[in-house]
This record gives sequence, structure tokens and C-alpha cells, in this order.
Amino acid sequence: MHHLFGLSCKDITRLVSESMDHTLPLIQRIKIRIHLGMCKYCARFEKQVRLLRTVYQKHEKVPSEAALSAKARERIRHALHASAADQ
Repeated sequence: MHHLFGLSCKDITRLVSESMDHTLPLIQRIKIRIHLGMCKYCARFEKQVRLLRTVYQKHEKVPSEAALSAKARERIRHALHASAADQ
């Protein structure tokens, strides 16, 4: 586990997840970019989360009869955030 500027890989994965939902302060974005440039594991995590988000967004455009219910989507979203926080 890498520590840079007081941020561990666990911190970075949490921030990467948060950055998908809203814009983080500039200093946090800089710390994330530096860490991702040095840590292949966190860089891989970010790539996977972005891919999952892209797939999810495309899935949301599927006609409603083939889409997941709002309750199911919320359970998945919660599980993804909880999983990212545990890492």
C-alpha cells in the first residue's frame, strides 16, 4: 500500500469513487493524479470504475422493460461504494 501526501491506496480508491459523483477540490484531484501515476493498482482500480460507470450509463438507456428497477440500481450503487470504501 502506497502512502503519498498522507493518502493511502484506501483513501485514493474512496476519492476516485467520490470523483465519479461530484467534482473534488483541486488539491485532492492533484493528489489523486500523482498517486495514480505511481501506483499501478489504484490506476487499474480507476480504469475499472470508469469502465463500470460507462457500462452502467449505457445500460440506463435501455428501454424500461429490460432495465433494472430503481431499487436494484440503488442496491448496486450502494454495494459498489461500500466495496470501494472497504479497499
